[in-house]
Amino acid sequence: MPGVVYECDRTPLQALLPEGYEIDAATEQPTVLFEVMNLRNLPWLAGRGGHSCACSKLVADLLNFVRIGYNTWGVYVNDVVCKISAEPVKASYLLVLFENMSDPIVTGREELGFPKVWAELPDPITRDGHLVHTASWLGTEFMRLSVPDVQERPMGESPSMSARPYTMPSVEGLLHHRYVPAVGEPGKHDASYPIFVPGAGSKNPPITKYSAPTRSIQECKLQITRHPWEKLPTIHNIVNGLASLKLGRVREFAHQDIAGAGDVSGVRRL
Repeated sequence: MPGVVYECDRTPLQALLPEGYEIDAATEQPTVLFEVMNLRNLPWLAGRGGHSCACSKLVADLLNFVRIGYNTWGVYVNDVVCKISAEPVKASYLLVLFENMSDPIVTGREELGFPKVWAELPDPITRDGHLVHTASWLGTEFMRLSVPDVQERPMGESPSMSARPYTMPSVEGLLHHRYVPAVGEPGKHDASYPIFVPGAGSKNPPITKYSAPTRSIQECKLQITRHPWEKLPTIHNIVNGLASLKLGRVREFAHQDIAGAGDVSGVRRL
């Protein structure tokens, strides 16, 4: 599970948040998290899908042909305050969660209100000394994360094991907004309200392995490519919105294996 945190200009980042959500005014430097997850051995998905493999593209393509892993790529704005709830809530705000399987997308949107959309998210490959993650829509690549080869480090060195100068989904919780448009009535909705998933607070995540890049984290490279409607007819507005972000230096990178995943049973409407 690699995650990279970038510093980001406030104005374009704030522009992607819905009305009623603001980056905390006390946050001097806004940040945004891009987090890729390769989930494995999930009983409710019939055990999909084996183990993640950082290998050549040819081998990865062959492995993906015989098995389907459940992979996700989330984009989170840190230090966001929800001001449309009874009491202000500060947490990380989930802008979008790309996923490569329909079942978790449908259930996550219908039951939990998560902003999930489909994308091709192959397992990472190793190329030219870098670990590479990509996101595509029917062959059109729109996001790529490349990091120098990683090597295992003591788990105590993981950023997840210490306090950060900004909020993270695993610490103070996760905000998102459920929006259900009204059928046949453009501009109207059947549901529109904030959702909160509580975090773990000071409890350390169940990390089983932590790895860090072999070189400076500033060598982590994230590319978000704009495409016209013809190339990404269902998600071009999402991708182009992300491409408008003005990303600065890398604040943090972590590549972690975590045993077990929460069932999001604590999710609630604010």
